[in-house]
Amino acid sequence: MSDQQPTERLVRTITLTKDDLSLLDSIERFVSSGGYRIKTDSKLIRAAIQIAHKALHNESFDLKEIAEKVLSEDGRTQSKLLLKGKKN
Repeated sequence: MSDQQPTERLVRTITLTKDDLSLLDSIERFVSSGGYRIKTDSKLIRAAIQIAHKALHNESFDLKEIAEKVLSEDGRTQSKLLLKGKKN
């Protein structure tokens, strides 16, 4: 990883319905079809927000770019990469 600034994180409580969770599962399958495994709800929601934003503004989106951004900004992923880098 390059010298990226840490992403600011805000904690919010949200309520999801069963339909919402079903839609998140669909998004996970869609993203996984591109070869990316985004399993946590927070990452799925962040990917969904970015996809929805692009769709609402009639902008094309690159699934690879969104998935890589969401994965790279995730605190746990960053921690794992840092630990892996220290071991090497």
